[in-house]
Amino acid sequence: MKIVGKIFLSDRLVERLGITVQPLVKVRVGCLIVVAELVVRPDTRATYMLSPTLAQALYIHQRKRMQIRYDKQADMLHLGPTIGILATNLPNRGNYDPTSVQAELIYLNHISKTLPGQTYVFTPASINWDNLTVRGYSYRPSNQGRGSWISSIYPLPDVVYDRVSTRRGEARQQIKNAKTKLMQQPYLKYFNPSFLNKWRVHEMLLTNPVLHQHLPETRPLTTENLAAMLRRYRTVYVKPSNGSLGMGIIRVTQDRKNTLHYVVHRSKRFRSTADDAADFIHRTRSIRADKPYIVQQGIDIATYHGSPFDIRIIFQKNGRGEWQLSKKFVRVAPRGSSVANLSSGGKALPSKIIMRSMFRKADLIEEKNRQIKEFCHQVATTIERASQMVYGELGLDLGLDKNGHIWLIEVNSKPRKTTVTELSKIVMRNAFKRPLEYSIYLAGF
Repeated sequence: MKIVGKIFLSDRLVERLGITVQPLVKVRVGCLIVVAELVVRPDTRATYMLSPTLAQALYIHQRKRMQIRYDKQADMLHLGPTIGILATNLPNRGNYDPTSVQAELIYLNHISKTLPGQTYVFTPASINWDNLTVRGYSYRPSNQGRGSWISSIYPLPDVVYDRVSTRRGEARQQIKNAKTKLMQQPYLKYFNPSFLNKWRVHEMLLTNPVLHQHLPETRPLTTENLAAMLRRYRTVYVKPSNGSLGMGIIRVTQDRKNTLHYVVHRSKRFRSTADDAADFIHRTRSIRADKPYIVQQGIDIATYHGSPFDIRIIFQKNGRGEWQLSKKFVRVAPRGSSVANLSSGGKALPSKIIMRSMFRKADLIEEKNRQIKEFCHQVATTIERASQMVYGELGLDLGLDKNGHIWLIEVNSKPRKTTVTELSKIVMRNAFKRPLEYSIYLAGF
């Protein structure tokens, strides 16, 4: 057994942590554990200090103080938290415009500097499995507004916040292998592990009877299922099971002569017709590209100034591990469209404007907001229970029909959170901060 350096604890801290004093003690940072000499010194303050040798062995090189706790079960001291944000790729060098797709990682890194412990961004390629370390990146801004990523070696973290941003990236073998190995580390917690599949989400939510009245009827897309759904509903939506941003959604309406009129939402919308379900399946084969699709009941969605809207909610766990509503706004579809995604030209509005327009009275608005919050909690806890995975945030898209009834449109486990907002900057900041606060909670601090 190799002994590395010393850790100095005040007698006040020893008493507060309830440590049984012995000559040697195990010290953990992230997934790294070393054995060090334990030196107790008299001091009225609850303080600790590491020898340079021990700090170096644990790859602690941050000026910010690490918190300390005593893991009684494992009989070791734990310094942290160490939080790793897993991304698809990040070059060793490079400058980024704050409005680019990297802005989210830059802002998360910025927020982390106000919180205890150490936080870094890393990729699967930067992990050294032999010694459980990782080359992590921290963003350093500059006066000119163009900062750069600075790398250092860190221990594998206490907690991984998965921010792999695309399904294509998530499908890469290197990322799948890294994710599996990270989840197998005995002291590592991992949350938001994967994108969600629409059909699988529907199956999971059906396990909770409370949710049934809020779920549009949904089936896997086949000729038979499409024909049956069109007999029941005048309008249906054909959606990619693994899609996002509203891309690839097809709105299908059957007229009185049984002709199908459909609108495809891609980078541009285009319209066409089909004779029947079989003809539709044939005509849209190239659009669907043999990917799994679902067919979903069309809801008579409420409108604002003639345009349908949905409610986008960022539902997150806080620093106590409790679900809470972090962000709520309305997305109004562009004129002539039924898809309200901002990437498809939708417009964001504060939800209170729409709620006042629909419900008018303060007590009715308050009750509807309470119902929405309770519904989101039921969805989030059901997905966690049914998937047996840990989630720290979800994006939920809800629809209200013309009677004010709540319908679930979609659940997204990797909601994009823009750093540019026309709404509250405090709300935007908190939406970035909460997953990091939840990470601190998961790490045990």
